[in-house]
Amino acid sequence: MTTFHELSPGMFDALARGGGGPGAIDLLRSAQLSKHLLLIGHLLRAWPESDPERARVVAALDRAHASSPGAYRAVLGAPLVGGWAGIAARAAGQDALQRADLLHLGALAVVACADAGVPAEVKVPVHRDLAVLPGWGAAAAGPIPEATARTDGTSVWVDGAGQPVLVPRPPDTAAGRWLPVRRLTATAAGATIAVALDDLHPYRHGHHVPPALRLAEDEAARWQTLFQQAWSLLATHLPERAAELGAGLRTLVPLATDAKAARSATIRHAFGVFGLSRPPSPEEFAVTMVHEFQHSKLSALLDLVQLTDPDDQARYFAPWRRDPRPLAGLLQGVYAFGGVADTWRALRAADGLGEQAEAQFAAVRLQVDRGLTAIERSGALTSAGVRLAERLRATTDRLLAEPLPPGVTAEAERNLERRHRRWLDERADD
Repeated sequence: MTTFHELSPGMFDALARGGGGPGAIDLLRSAQLSKHLLLIGHLLRAWPESDPERARVVAALDRAHASSPGAYRAVLGAPLVGGWAGIAARAAGQDALQRADLLHLGALAVVACADAGVPAEVKVPVHRDLAVLPGWGAAAAGPIPEATARTDGTSVWVDGAGQPVLVPRPPDTAAGRWLPVRRLTATAAGATIAVALDDLHPYRHGHHVPPALRLAEDEAARWQTLFQQAWSLLATHLPERAAELGAGLRTLVPLATDAKAARSATIRHAFGVFGLSRPPSPEEFAVTMVHEFQHSKLSALLDLVQLTDPDDQARYFAPWRRDPRPLAGLLQGVYAFGGVADTWRALRAADGLGEQAEAQFAAVRLQVDRGLTAIERSGALTSAGVRLAERLRATTDRLLAEPLPPGVTAEAERNLERRHRRWLDERADD
C-alpha cells in the first residue's frame, strides 16, 4: 500500500542545507517505494486482463506481501524498480509498452516470493539470452523471448528451453549457467557499506552513455579495490556523507568506458543508484559517489515538494556545463556540486591529496556560489524553493569562508571568469 509522505520542517531544512542524515534518507526511500507502487498500479491497468500471466503475477505479489511485508518492500523498493517503472510508464504513455516490460514485474514477483518463503510460478522476459531476476542475477536461457521462473518458497529455478537452471542460494554465487549480480563491499573507520555492481539488469540504461556489458572478473576486481579505497576516504574524512551513502546507496551501474573522460549520471526515477564508468582514482570515486547521491536526494525531494516554477522559460549559466540550463537543471547542479565542494574541502586533509583537493575546492565553491546567485535572482522559486535556496546559501557561505592561499583563490576566480566569457561568446554565435 502507498502512504502519504511529508517532510517535517527540520528534515526539509537538513536536506536543504545539502545533508540530511540517515533519517532523511530513510524517509526518501520510503516515499520512493510508494511511487514505485503507484507506477506499478498504472502498468497493471495497462496490462490486458485477458492475459492470464497478469493474474499469476498479481497473485504472486499478493502472496509475498501477505507472508512478508518486509521482503515485499525490499524487492519493490529497490532503486532499479524505479528505473524500470519510469521507462515502462513512459512507453505506456506513447503506446509503445511491450509484453517484456510487463513480464519484468513477474521477475520481481518471483524474487519477492522466494524472499518471503512462498511459492510462485511466472513468466519472465529474456534479454540477450538471459532471464534476469532483478537484484539477484541472470540465468542463461537461450534465444527465446520468455522463460519460466518458479520457486517453492526455498529453491528457485529458471527454465528457458527445457533446461532448468537452479539458482544458488544465496544468489550472489556464480554457478554453471547462473551469473550473479556482483557486490562491492567496504569497511573503514567503523563504517561499512555494500552495494550491487549491476551489469545485468535489463533496465539499467538511461545514463546518456550505454551501460557496460558483463564485466570481466579482473575488471570487477579493479572496481572492488577502488571502491574500498574511496570508501576509506569518505568514512575517514566525511563520516556524515558516508552515513548517508550507507543508508541510501544501493546499486552502481558500470557504464561503457569512454577514453576521453570518466562519466557518471543519475536517473530521475531511480533513487539510490547511478551509472558511472570506472573512476580513474579513489578520490574521484569518492567525489562521484557524493555528487551523484546529491542528485538522487534532490530528485527524491522533488517528488515531495515543488521548488521551481515550471512555467519559467529562462536559461542560465551553469559553470560546469557548456549549454544554458533551465532553472530546475541549475538547481540540480548547485545542489550536487555543493556536495562536491564539501568533499574536496574535507579531502584536503587526506594524505597526498592536499594540493589537488585545495585547487578543486577553490574552483567548485565559486561555481556553486555563481550558480546559486542566479537561482536566488531568478524570481521563479516557490516558497519551498526560496527556503531551500536560503539554506543552501548558508552552507555555501561557510564554504566560501574557508581560508585558502590567495594564489589558489585568484586562479579559481580567473578560470571561472574565462569559462563565463566563453559561454557568453558561444551564446552570441548561436
